[in-house]
Parts: sequence; structure tokens; C-alpha cells
Amino acid sequence: MQKKKYIWVVLLCVVQAGLRGQGNKKVIDEVIATVGNRIVTSSDLEYAFQSYRYQSGLYTLENTDEIRCNMLEQLLFQKLLINQAGLDSIDITDAQVNERIDYNLRRQIMQAGGDARKIEEYYGKSIAEIKSDAREQMRDEMLSEEMQRKITHGINVINQEIKDYFNSIPKDSLPIIPTEYEVAHIVKIPAIAEEERIAIKERLNGFRERTLKGENFSTFARMYSEDPGSATKGGEIGFTEKGDLYPEYETAAYALKAGEISPVVETEAGFHIIRMLERRGDRINTAHILLKAKPTPEQMSAAKTFLDSVYNLLKENKISFDSAALLFSDDKNKIAGGMLINPFTASHAFQKEHFAQYDKSILYVVDDLREGEFSRPMSMITEGGNQAYRILCLKVKRPEHAANMVEDYEKIKNATLENKRQKTLLKWVKNKVKYTYVKVSPTYNDCSFFEDWGMNKSEQ
Repeated sequence: MQKKKYIWVVLLCVVQAGLRGQGNKKVIDEVIATVGNRIVTSSDLEYAFQSYRYQSGLYTLENTDEIRCNMLEQLLFQKLLINQAGLDSIDITDAQVNERIDYNLRRQIMQAGGDARKIEEYYGKSIAEIKSDAREQMRDEMLSEEMQRKITHGINVINQEIKDYFNSIPKDSLPIIPTEYEVAHIVKIPAIAEEERIAIKERLNGFRERTLKGENFSTFARMYSEDPGSATKGGEIGFTEKGDLYPEYETAAYALKAGEISPVVETEAGFHIIRMLERRGDRINTAHILLKAKPTPEQMSAAKTFLDSVYNLLKENKISFDSAALLFSDDKNKIAGGMLINPFTASHAFQKEHFAQYDKSILYVVDDLREGEFSRPMSMITEGGNQAYRILCLKVKRPEHAANMVEDYEKIKNATLENKRQKTLLKWVKNKVKYTYVKVSPTYNDCSFFEDWGMNKSEQ
């Protein structure tokens, strides 16, 4: 096996903590490596390997031994970072872990058409079990990220470094930039009848009054709450910090004392009553009961009819898409012409793999459009999990091409910066391994690791 020329030190794509396509698969476990006070087990490696297969879509792989070695080295690197994070007293709060898990789950639920039951069926677990199983590894992933940020803090690149990096790549080895899309949308969320809103509020107020008289809040949450992430835990969300939750939710929650229950609060997700469980400084642990006001078929039809009229205005060139987004869209980003923001890159550019993780239905539509064209109104699920309609517009489509300094300057800049960070991280690894206990099972002696990992030094 040839010596690798690099190691992928960014772990986000390899160890997708908890939210992996493993279902209830059991792996006979054994410790295969130790790094400081951290261990790597055979199940850790198996999960990383299966995650790679799942994300790549390649279920029949060549060079599986080499891939497993690569996965193991990344896990060793992660454990080294986590071990150091512990020594440096770096901490990740429960709220931060829960927020990341919830975000990943929301993305998957959106991809499943807003039906959380499909996610539960896929993994063979309840939402609560998925979240619980994900926490330990998600915390490790976030600790390793935070340690990487600490090691590479303050690293920047100048224009000459960017040019030098690009010119160092042989012309026949320039990376191919996949097709990229920039997409905007006009969103219409169906109106909810005032009678429905009143009925939802009255129902929640009924739960509140009965709880204040001594009935169990957790029981009502388990039976009636429409938040799949917390209902099975009696509505408990876990500790959060300011900025973690919907603003309206936080305003109401922070006004409560332990044991108190809020009046009905409306957020993008629906209507809540909130119970304060515990407060530790600025961190709060709350439970809630969420009910969603659902539009009637007539209201859904009215929303689509409204977007049909907007579509006709666009088709007849009576209004620009940007202006229509500003005037008619219910999207929070309508000031920017309704442009979608890629949550993975914080830019407007999406590649096909991003749509696959964000919302596959968008790609199915825009891939058939020309630049400037827009779709007919189509159904969607909002981030709050509500039904809506939207018109999609393909703003930009950049065909696949070899990287160049004109079209891809920002990508080359980012690659230069990442290359500089990797060199810094690898230098850190080489130094840190000298002073850290590392032991790898002899089973992996044939792996062609980038770093020695102490396998050639005497037993410590």
C-alpha cells in the first residue's frame, strides 16, 4: 500500500455523529487504539466506514482495507484533538450539542417531506433514541472542531500565497469544479383561519390550567405535543443558551421562574406553552408542548392560487423576480431577492450534493431550468415543519469546469487557507504524538499511515 501524500484532517464528512444509516446494527466491540485517555473501538471504525459508504453513495467499494486505514487515522487524529481539548479545559455545552443534533434532524425530516416517522423507521429508533445515541459522538466531533479552531486561530493568506498555491498545481491536475447553482424562491405560507388559531390557543390554555391545578405537564407533552424531538421526553428540550431557540420562545422562557408555565407563545414552529425546569445563570432547561395550527384544504388552495397569480405576473414580464420576492414572499430572506443560502458553505452556491442533503426536490426542478427561468408553484416544507408553496428561480448555473482564478477565486483562496491550516495541524500532530501515549492494535500494522502514531517507537 503506497504512502498517502496527505491526510484529511477535517473530520466533518467522516464521523457524522449519531445520524448515520446504521439502524440497529450491532458490532462486536473491542478497543483497537488508545490515544491519551481516549479509545477507538472497532465499532467506531465500522461506523466511520459505513458513514463513508452512505455519504458517497458507493455501497461496493474497492480498496476497502485502504479506506478503513484512512478512517482509522482520522479517528486517531480526532481522539488526539479531543484528548488535548480535555487538557485545555475546552468544553461543549449540552445546549450546543442538542442544537447541532436538532439541526441535523430538522434537515433530514425536511428531506423526508416533514414526516419524522420516516426518519424513525429508517433508523429503527424513536427520535428521542436517535438524539440520545448521537450525543456522545456529536460532543466528540464538536470538541475536535473547537480544538482545530484553537490550533489554527489567526491563520490568514495573502493574495501572493493564493497565486502561488494555484500555480503549484499541475495544469492536468487542476480540480474539477462540479456544476453549481444559485437559486431564489418566493414562498407563500397558507393563512390559518382565526378560528383555528383560537382553538389551538384554547386547547393549550386548557393544558396549562389543568397543569396549574396539579396534573402532569410531562404527560400532556407526551400525549399531545407535536415536537418529535421532545415529546417522548415529556417536552424537555435540555439546557440552552440565549440565541439557541426562537426569539419569541426565549423571551417568554427567560421571564419564568422554576416551575412556572408561560402563557401561549407563537413562533415559526407553531404555538407553545413553556415550563421552566431549571436555570443556571444564562442557561435554561425548559419543557414545552407544541401544537401546530394546520391550514384547511381551502387555505392551501388559496395559497397556491395566490402564487399562480404571481407566476403569471412573472411570465408576462410585469414584475421582476427580485421585486416579486420582496413584495409577495413570506420568506425571511426576501430582502435579498429570495436567494437561498447554502447552510453548508454560507454562500449562495449549491452543488448537487448540497441539494441532496438540503432539499432534493429543488434540484429536480432547477436542473431543467435555464438561467432566469422559474418554476410553477410547488409544495414545500418550511424549516418550522409547516406546509407551504413556492416558486423557484434558477439565477445562475455554472457548468462543471477546471478551476481557474477568475471564476473560482474564493474557492482557491479557501483551498489555500485550508492547505495552510492543514500544514499547521500536521505540524501540531507530529509534535503532540511525541508526548502522548498512543497504542494501535497490531492488526493495523500494514496500514500506510501518514503519521507514525508511535507505532515505531518503544512501548511507553
